[in-house]
Amino acid sequence: MNLAPTKWSLLVALGVLTTVFGWSLARLWVNWYGMELNISWLVPLTMVLLALTLVVWTLMVRQRMKPENIAHRLHPLVAARTAALAMAASRVGSLTSGFYLGVLFVNIVNYASPAAADRVVICGATVVASLVTSVVALWLERMCQLPQPPAES
Repeated sequence: MNLAPTKWSLLVALGVLTTVFGWSLARLWVNWYGMELNISWLVPLTMVLLALTLVVWTLMVRQRMKPENIAHRLHPLVAARTAALAMAASRVGSLTSGFYLGVLFVNIVNYASPAAADRVVICGATVVASLVTSVVALWLERMCQLPQPPAES
């Protein structure tokens, strides 16, 4: 099985689709339930913790991938699992940032009310943390790639 590295275009497409979905859901929520979509501070906190965990894991992998670190080299199976984790994290970051960007667009119109201002801050923090998660995950994925084998003639 050959896994291709994650492309930026895929993450941007996922982000755009979930932005439209988040905007639509936030607009329809008011019609369905008669109140604004409630957003918790746990969402940006979770994304920040995920981003920090990925940063720590990335720095550890980077240290173990150095050529002079032969004694504590990263096992190839661990590198493959780390690459799979990074692929999943980049997609989760893209989906989350897109959804909360859509919700942010809905709430930025009503920024004058205190509740909408709080939702804008929460959504903005979530979008930033999710984008950081995606970028760090892409960095980790690129780090775990194996070099291409030489072409046989």
